[in-house]
Amino acid sequence: MTLDERGTVDAQGPYDTPLLQVDDLHVTYRTRSGDVPAVQGVTFTLERGGSLGLAGESGCGKSTLANAILRLLPTGTQVDGSVLLAGQDILAMKPGRLRSVRWTEGAIVFQGALHALNPVQQIGKQIAEPMLLHRTQPSKGAAARRVRELLEQVGLPGDRARSYPHQLSGGQRQRVLIAMALACEPALLLADEPTTALDVMVQAQVLALLADLRGEHGLSMIFITHDLSVLTDVCDSLAVMYAGRVVEEGPSDRVFRSPQHPYTRALAAAFPTIGDPASRLRPAGLAGDPPDPANLPGGCAFHPRCAVAEDRCRTTTPVLAPVAAGRRAACLLVEAAP
Repeated sequence: MTLDERGTVDAQGPYDTPLLQVDDLHVTYRTRSGDVPAVQGVTFTLERGGSLGLAGESGCGKSTLANAILRLLPTGTQVDGSVLLAGQDILAMKPGRLRSVRWTEGAIVFQGALHALNPVQQIGKQIAEPMLLHRTQPSKGAAARRVRELLEQVGLPGDRARSYPHQLSGGQRQRVLIAMALACEPALLLADEPTTALDVMVQAQVLALLADLRGEHGLSMIFITHDLSVLTDVCDSLAVMYAGRVVEEGPSDRVFRSPQHPYTRALAAAFPTIGDPASRLRPAGLAGDPPDPANLPGGCAFHPRCAVAEDRCRTTTPVLAPVAAGRRAACLLVEAAP
């Protein structure tokens, strides 16, 4: 999957090197009850300045994939495949080098801002911490000035630096997390459901903020959410995951408006049409729950919930194949592109 290039430059790689290359990534959690495969064979390329949206139900592997990119997984997790950030092998890095890459080259915004922030420390000190740790500012005074600039960039008054997390609203705390992620000017921003806990109006403001920051700073972004319509607004390309695999990918607007995989169609149909009372009173949905990663069904993992599944879907595992220009889907029932 290749996303649009914006021509931004990262100090760690030349123009013609994709910012992020993930190849055949497998992530398996080691538990007392056995191995749990959470990500199975995911491959994609993110160009400099591009944006990729990851969609799917809870448990499909989206957050695990994002955490694997910066090696934020629990100790003992088995990770196979390749993750190259600006040509650097993340999975092979020694701890010291990995610490220098986090924040400065790749940063993440988590869903629960209240849990991600230290409740007994002023937010200004928390935003300044990665800058002082990675020495991107020459002094504490310079870091404090940079904190004020960052807060103003995300739409908060600079004097909010003296506030504690509990003194801010949910939307304001989320903006603080974004400011913290941008503190060391990374090339890649991972946003793991950053608007899920916010109301609709604040969600729209945070999404607009991320879009503006991406344009101003030339950020490459991976955005994770359940909401396909959100990804259409903020991302160039979209990958839909199910049971640890990508089942459909392509330009976000085309994937949302004309989905090819039955699972993607079900996700898109779950959103009511504004102004259509019928869709609001009788919303479409998808029966059942995603499968247990430790006990996946044979063949296509989606076949137990698929309304159009055939006998072959129970025994044959589909692979991603071209279905149109710039689009791929993993479904035996989708006609391949000529």
